[in-house]
Amino acid sequence: MKRLLCVLLMICMLVSLLAGCGGSSDPVKSIKAEASSDKYRNFYQVWIGSFCDSNNDQTGDLQGVISKLDYINDGDPNAGDDLGADGIWLSPMMPSKSYHKYNVRDYFNIDPEFGTLDDFDELIKKSHDRGVKVIIDLVLNHSGDDHEFFVKACDELREGKEDGYARYYNVSKTSDDTYNRPISGSDYYYEGPFSTDMPDWNLSYDGTREYFEKVTKFWLDRGVDGFRLDAVKYFDDKNTDAVEFLKWFYTMAQKYNPDVYMVGEDWDDAGNIYTMYESGIDSLFNFKFGNSGGEFIVASHGMAADLATKLKKYDDNIKKHNKNAINANFLTNHDMVRLRNMLDEDDNKMAAAMYMLTPGNTFTYYGEEIGIEAPNTSNDASYRTAMIWDNEALPDIYVPGVAGVEANALGGVKQQLAQENSLLNTYRRLIKIRHQNPEIARGDIEEVVDFKDTEVGAYIINYDGSRVLIIHNAGEEAKELTVDMVEKPELRGWSTARVTVAVDNLEVNTTKDDNKVTLSGGKLSVPAKCSVVIKENK
Repeated sequence: MKRLLCVLLMICMLVSLLAGCGGSSDPVKSIKAEASSDKYRNFYQVWIGSFCDSNNDQTGDLQGVISKLDYINDGDPNAGDDLGADGIWLSPMMPSKSYHKYNVRDYFNIDPEFGTLDDFDELIKKSHDRGVKVIIDLVLNHSGDDHEFFVKACDELREGKEDGYARYYNVSKTSDDTYNRPISGSDYYYEGPFSTDMPDWNLSYDGTREYFEKVTKFWLDRGVDGFRLDAVKYFDDKNTDAVEFLKWFYTMAQKYNPDVYMVGEDWDDAGNIYTMYESGIDSLFNFKFGNSGGEFIVASHGMAADLATKLKKYDDNIKKHNKNAINANFLTNHDMVRLRNMLDEDDNKMAAAMYMLTPGNTFTYYGEEIGIEAPNTSNDASYRTAMIWDNEALPDIYVPGVAGVEANALGGVKQQLAQENSLLNTYRRLIKIRHQNPEIARGDIEEVVDFKDTEVGAYIINYDGSRVLIIHNAGEEAKELTVDMVEKPELRGWSTARVTVAVDNLEVNTTKDDNKVTLSGGKLSVPAKCSVVIKENK
């Protein structure tokens, strides 16, 4: 009995140290968070079919998303067990014969697998009630081959008629291009670089643009706040300049909503992304920094100093091409192997802190925040498996080509909410820090701070004269740093570090001396695999 009491006392003493820096309270628990009222958001990417199934048909749906809105954002940035994301990006949801819905049959409706327009309207209203903006995936490169216009175009081309619906698509009588596909029963071919069932729109044709304007107005009128535009790089073909088309589309949409937000997918090198920003679009995904070989993932292993330098260069360049550019930072998405397949839990937390504490918007792929692993790395469907809400009640969701749902190694949402230093609570904490410190998202990287240590990356963000210092220690040991580059430094928060130790074979959370963030007299102690936010108070 005495031994048990001693262990419990030791646990209480160790856990009490979690209160924060040098015995003071945790600033993340005491500083008020402010909800965003502009385009700067923390987006949560929802793959609808795998997220939550409301009617037990083995497919996620819009009512399922609605049922989990309180998890994404409960409307109060200072309370609750929500993630804190204030933006949602919905995967393609328009009628389509495929499970991924990127070959659209009807641009003015919801696929019956996911629900109805009434369900969508309800989702928009309840999201807006929580202060959450919603953007939808919009596919402008191609339609499905069962789209009404393409079916009519093929019928007319079989009769030799080229001046009707065929004008909506890129058709010709030559098969020289690798991606030219034959139209059965005719002498014509259509461009279909993505797939045989995805004929490319003719983006140069005024009729196509008039059609897209109707589509845009339809969704904006329903309350959509913007669009994620698929594969904008391929808006550039033999007749159309991608920058010109993107500028036209963005400007057109602003007629119906001056505050419309758009983010484009350009899976390309940084130089081409910089050029695409000349269209005026708000954001383009930062592919240089995401995915397995991206700078955030590489830096999480220890090369943090290089990350700081590269971030400033990238941010400076996008602002040169568009002064209003909002960087779109992410780690993975639906086309990439899951982050947990690449990184262990500590490096996963480190990578999350690195991208969350960077200027611009964040995009978190559903399940990334709880460390879902892809069952294999051989196909896209494996990256889109079911969200795990509770490891003890696994969902019955079917993903084509993927075996049944398995328990998550780190636990589901229910389990991780109960673990103070879980991966999920790390994401929640980082998003809250962003809400508490608006400089992080909205400011510019003014200066890279060199601590003469390759494992430490640091930079100062300036937002209208308010300055915050971000420090990442990606090393395996705690660092003692002097932070005299900011006046009267105030500790504003830190990410969770490795804090599990064993006491008589019982694992407890603790912050030992080398696992505490402390700031005193301009001297900062940063634990291993930990990021810190400091604000200047002149």
